[in-house]
Amino acid sequence: MQGLIFPCGRLVERTSDLWQPGLGSRSTRIERINEPLRRMLDSPTDQPAYVVGRRWDVLAWNRAAEEVYGPYGRLEGDERNTLHLIFTGPDHHRLLVDWEAVARALLAMFRADYARHTGNPDFMRLRSSDTSQQEFAQRWPQREVARLLAGQKRINHPTVGQMLFEYSSLGVGDLPDMKLIVFTPIDDSAKKLARLIRDRPL
Repeated sequence: MQGLIFPCGRLVERTSDLWQPGLGSRSTRIERINEPLRRMLDSPTDQPAYVVGRRWDVLAWNRAAEEVYGPYGRLEGDERNTLHLIFTGPDHHRLLVDWEAVARALLAMFRADYARHTGNPDFMRLRSSDTSQQEFAQRWPQREVARLLAGQKRINHPTVGQMLFEYSSLGVGDLPDMKLIVFTPIDDSAKKLARLIRDRPL
C-alpha cells in the first residue's frame, strides 16, 4: 500500500509465541514517574515525547507532545489511554494521516502486552470498554502482535498542516513496563513545531 508508513516492529504469528505471564502479571500498582525523567520532560525541547505505562496509558509528557497530539492534561482515567484515544477519539482519527496503519500497529503492540498481563483487571476493563467501539471490536479478534521499536508517523495538524516524525521507543530505567517514546520532526516539521510552541503561550 503505497503512502502508508508502518512502524518497524517484529511481528509474530500467535500471542502464545510471546513471553508467558508470570509473577506480577496481575499487578495493579500505581505507576509513577521518577523526578529525573519528569525534569527531562519539563525541559525545553523540539522533540515531542511522552511516557506510557504497562497498559499504554500516557503517564507524563512534554509541552511539544501536547502541541502536536492535544491536551493530555485535560483527560482523566482511561481517556488518557493511547488505545482509547486512537479508537474513540475523533480528534486523533482526524490527526493521524495513516490512521488505519497506526491503529493496526498499536493494537498489535497492545495484544503483546495484554498477553503478558493476562488476568489484570485494568487490562480487562480497558478491553471491555473499547470493545463497545465498532472499529476496535472488528480488529481485536485478529491475532497479529508486534513489538514497538521505531518508525515514522504522519500528522495532519489543524493549525500547521502535515507534519512528519520519526519515533523511537526507549526503556525507562529499571521499570520494564514503562516506555519513553520520542518523536523527532523531519524536513520542515521542525519549523512547524517551533511555530506551534512559539505562538501558544504557556
